[in-house]
Amino acid sequence: MKRALVLGANGFIGSAVTRELLAAGHAVTAADCVRDFYALAPHPRLVCQTLDFLDEVAVRHTLAGIDWVFHLVGTTKPASSNANMAFDVQSNVVGSIHLLEAAVAQGVERVLFASSGGTVYGPPRALPVREDHPTHPIVSYGLTKLMIEGYADLIERQHGLPTIALRIGNPYGPRHYDREQGAIPVFIRQLRRDQTIEIWGDGEIVRDYVHVDDVARAFVAAAGYLGPHRVFNIGSGTGHSLREIVARLEALAGRQARLVFRPARGFDIPAIVLDIERARAALDWAPAIDFDDGLSLTWEDMK
Repeated sequence: MKRALVLGANGFIGSAVTRELLAAGHAVTAADCVRDFYALAPHPRLVCQTLDFLDEVAVRHTLAGIDWVFHLVGTTKPASSNANMAFDVQSNVVGSIHLLEAAVAQGVERVLFASSGGTVYGPPRALPVREDHPTHPIVSYGLTKLMIEGYADLIERQHGLPTIALRIGNPYGPRHYDREQGAIPVFIRQLRRDQTIEIWGDGEIVRDYVHVDDVARAFVAAAGYLGPHRVFNIGSGTGHSLREIVARLEALAGRQARLVFRPARGFDIPAIVLDIERARAALDWAPAIDFDDGLSLTWEDMK
């Protein structure tokens, strides 16, 4: 049994990782800025703690006695990060450096970091994208993720603290409560309410959607990984366009959606699909939930 700290535990991915850790027999401190951990059910090996990620003293104190740290905190979103790049760096990069330094001081075994497979690479040269693909992000969100990966590498070389970054595709699934992020939950909510679905561009943008429970399994697998790799793509290895997602949701709803197309946004790359062979070979991980099944589960959950 390991003692794990999940930062951002009340969030969509964080709550799934917390549940997966508990199911694997570990003890978890679930930390988030909220007071009501509505996304988590009580458990004898679970302690919930309200924590400000940017409070260095509180974070250092919380790290005492922890073996694994899951860094799932983010203060910005891809669509808005370019609007205030300085805040993106100050809150995410600087906060992460303080976290890594505190982890070294407290003797943490390893850190697992939620990076972004959808934004760190930028426009791909070819699909699917491998971990050694050049990285030229076109949003601050992706650039700060890369900066955190870089500082983690530097700190490991200096102090021996390994950090494994999971470059996650587009996570989806039940219990996604964010009303503004994620095409699938936003589209489901709008379709259920018979609202117009807004699509930026022509609807042919392709993304790699991966079920959140598969993401959680990848984090726990990476926590026990002792090999040389420090970066893993975590996706499905296949892509789906926005038009395709709408069509599948229309089939679930039994009616046609009302669509409106807006001008394409400059920060949206046309397509991204992740090569997941490294994770398959090194972590013995692969997505287990079929996209159609996962979409149906998400639809039912959002009733």
